[in-house]
Amino acid sequence: MPAMMQTLAMRAGISGRPPELINARVYHARRVLANYRDCTLTVMETAALLKYQPGFFNRDVLDIGIGTGRTSRYLAPLARCYLGIDYSPVMLRHVTAAMPELPVRQLDMSDLSSLDAASFDFIFAPNNVLDAVSHGLRLRSLCHWQRVLRPGGMVLFSAHNRSYRYALRGPRLALSRNPVTQARLLLRFARCSVNYLRLAGERLQTDEFALLTDTGHEYSCLHYYIERDAQYAQLRACGFTCVDSFCHSGCSVAAAADGEVLGSPSLMYVARKQ
Repeated sequence: MPAMMQTLAMRAGISGRPPELINARVYHARRVLANYRDCTLTVMETAALLKYQPGFFNRDVLDIGIGTGRTSRYLAPLARCYLGIDYSPVMLRHVTAAMPELPVRQLDMSDLSSLDAASFDFIFAPNNVLDAVSHGLRLRSLCHWQRVLRPGGMVLFSAHNRSYRYALRGPRLALSRNPVTQARLLLRFARCSVNYLRLAGERLQTDEFALLTDTGHEYSCLHYYIERDAQYAQLRACGFTCVDSFCHSGCSVAAAADGEVLGSPSLMYVARKQ
C-alpha cells in the first residue's frame, strides 16, 4: 500500500464514540431485517449499472453490504464469479437461508486482507454502506477496495450528499386526518426525537465531511456526509480515477441542474483503479 494511502487510512478526524460502534447496535439487531424488505434497485443504481454494465458483465464481482440480498439477485447471475459480503451476522443468516446457493462471507469492508490482491474486476457498495464508519475507517476501506481490484477495475458506491438541502433537518411530525394513523405517526416522531437528542453530542461538522443523524433507522445511526468534490479528492488519494457520479433521479451530476443535486439525499460514484 503506498505511503500516502497508509497515512490517509490512519487519519481519524473525529472525537467521541466512533460511528461504527453506534451503528453496529442497529445493524446487528434482529429487527434490522424489517428495514430491508425492498427487492428492487433504485433509479440511481439502475442508471449507473446500465451505463457501466461492461464493468461487471461476465467479470469477477465483489458486492459489499449485501444485507438481505437485494442487489445479489441482479448482479450474481451476470457475474463470472460473484462474492457478497456483509459484516452483520443477522443479515448473513437471513441471506444464506433465503439464497443458499449464493456465495457469501462475513467480512468487514475496512479489512479485506483475507481476499487476494487484484482478485476482482468490479466492486458494488450501495445503500451508503461506506458512510456507516468513521473517517479513518472510510479511508481504510477505500484503500482495501483499491487493493483487491485489478488494474482498471471499477467501483460503484453511494454516499450521503452533504449538499442535500435537508441534510441538517431533524425529525418532523407528519400529519394525518386518520386518528389511528396520527397516533402511529406521533409514536414514530417521539422515537425519532429521542434518538436525535441522544446522539446530539456525537454530530460533527468539519471542512471535509460531517457526521449526522438522519431519517434512516429513525435517527438512531450516525452517518458520514460528504460533498462531491471532497469525495473525488478521497478517491484520487486512494489510487482511483474518478469517472462519473449520479443523482437520485438517475441523471449524471455533470448534466444535472443544481436543484437535482440539492434534492439528492445521496449520490452514486463511479471510479476506476489507476
